[in-house]
Amino acid sequence: MCGIWAKVNFTRQMTPEELVAPVALLSHRGPDGYGWYLDHRTALLHTRLSIIDLEGGAQPLRSSPTSLTDLIGIVNGELYDYEPLRRGLIARGLTFATKSDSEVLLNLYAEEGARAFSHLSGEFAFVFYDRKGKKLHFGRDPHGVKPLFFSQTPESFTLSSEVKAISTQKPVLSEDYIKSFIGRMMIPPGTSLENVFHVLPGRVYTLDLVTGALGFELFQELPLFRQRTLSKEASLELLESELLKSVRRRLVADVDVGCYLSGGIDSALVTAMAVELGARPEAFTVGFSDRDLDESQRAQAIARHLGVKHSVVTLTGKNFFPSLIKSIVAFENPVTNPHGAAKNLLSAHAAKSVKVVLSGEGADEWLGGYSYLRIQKLKAFLGRHPKLSKSLVERYSHTQKQINMGHLDGKSSFNDELIGAYFEGHVPSVFARTLKHRMFKYLTGSELDFYLSAACTNLQTILAEEYPRGVEKTTWDLNSWASMRTDLLQYILANVGDRQEMSHSLEGRTPFLDSQLCRVVGQIPERFLIYGLREKWALREIAAKYLPGEIRNHHKQPFFAPMKYLYLKEAREGMKHYLDVAREHTPWLDWKHIDRFLLNERLGSQSVFEGTVISLKLILFSLGVLVEELRKPPQESPRGYSLPKTVADLGPHRREF
Repeated sequence: MCGIWAKVNFTRQMTPEELVAPVALLSHRGPDGYGWYLDHRTALLHTRLSIIDLEGGAQPLRSSPTSLTDLIGIVNGELYDYEPLRRGLIARGLTFATKSDSEVLLNLYAEEGARAFSHLSGEFAFVFYDRKGKKLHFGRDPHGVKPLFFSQTPESFTLSSEVKAISTQKPVLSEDYIKSFIGRMMIPPGTSLENVFHVLPGRVYTLDLVTGALGFELFQELPLFRQRTLSKEASLELLESELLKSVRRRLVADVDVGCYLSGGIDSALVTAMAVELGARPEAFTVGFSDRDLDESQRAQAIARHLGVKHSVVTLTGKNFFPSLIKSIVAFENPVTNPHGAAKNLLSAHAAKSVKVVLSGEGADEWLGGYSYLRIQKLKAFLGRHPKLSKSLVERYSHTQKQINMGHLDGKSSFNDELIGAYFEGHVPSVFARTLKHRMFKYLTGSELDFYLSAACTNLQTILAEEYPRGVEKTTWDLNSWASMRTDLLQYILANVGDRQEMSHSLEGRTPFLDSQLCRVVGQIPERFLIYGLREKWALREIAAKYLPGEIRNHHKQPFFAPMKYLYLKEAREGMKHYLDVAREHTPWLDWKHIDRFLLNERLGSQSVFEGTVISLKLILFSLGVLVEELRKPPQESPRGYSLPKTVADLGPHRREF
């Protein structure tokens, strides 16, 4: 895993001075070295975390002299099964300067273009520069595990692994994004900063450096909206086989590989399969003083059962607030829950021992782990049996809301008619949590319908681009797709994934988001993913071979950090300071009403608005953190090099081709 950055100036020559700040701001993603390339108006920069080909994998790279296209490239991430791909390219007459998987990805594209990526297994982002054709090609893996952002102006086009390196100017918050986020909508491609956007997953974009025109080609959509025809036996057999292969692929490294161990079935099964495959990964857990949230003892029991080395780091009142600040700067987005602090602390702990960890992200999205899916199944059942009491849904929904602290309650939205018009009558459950109209206007001074319509338009456009053939939109697959293109892409993979890990130079790998595995899961009937109302049934059946019953049958427990830490005296002064910063930089919010609303918290209100008050306070606080902390240069040099202060410092790291 690494940091990548590229910039094109349309109106003037590129100067080396423009690379000094990005090297520093992305140094945590690549502490083992960096390299750069400059060609007239185009620059490429790569900061390296060495995982494969430790000695020879420096970037930027050039495609083989015998390839069809002459490209200069930078890659972040991992390409699995790269060895057979390399052998195939060598058989076609290509030569390689390194043993790295990144060079394989570069040469695949040089030979075949976007179609070469249609069946790849990996987590990657890339930028390839075609000097002769005057084009820049860039993209990211189908789930967006590896980040990539862009910003375009009449003068320039910039790409970066993190938004903090897009510009060296003080951050300007995006009014539309922030208001949508307050309304509980998080729809790509926008980000918290003005004129900074996600590069959408599964696509290769092409920028014409002469005209400035930007287009894309879809190379791999998520394997959804297809016939789910596998039998129960085939579902279990293929799921186990492909998950084992996925874990095996992610154990390939020239450094030690560890595992996160939360106490839940996802990370436990990944760790168990790693052991089954002959590995002995060290396992890492974050614990909490709050017994309702802490699963460290369960994780310890799993580690003992598997016979792996295990350690726990505990989030306390003393380390909470510094970890929260670090997590927000790493995430580069407002937050509604402080669990990023726990993941940041855990990543720092794991990074002391390993450079790579396996995690369980993506299992809930693909394998039926969320409560709204169970609620919809119950509603469908009652639709077929109308004489049964519909209060069953209300009672079950209330239970799930209590378990999930209101974040995954699946309650039907009062905006169903508006939303359904965009999705053939379906209402994706990501919209169920949308703030009510009066509350939204009270806090933002704006009308919710405008932002809700814009969110639906963006999401519907992306859906049509990825599935243009008029496929039938089933409720299950639409919910899964919408969740993966919103919550997973913009929140989970960043705030409890890549960004927290890479802020401590730690590579996270996600076996449940393997493309080959997901092709199998996309064929498993819904009834085998949620059996009755039992979530992740197929996964639990497989886990019976690897884990004790009390572990595999444990109910899903969301990953939350204790809210009470927000009220400790260690956090009070900092909270006030960053709220004041947010006030200064968001004059387009209705602060008169916000102050009244936040008063409910100071008065100890136990009203139905209590959760909304806490979430709003966290959002505003995190905006203040972003404005003040996001683009501060690091205080220390990474382990492999000194941070450049002048152009002269950059010189030895220049790559010539």
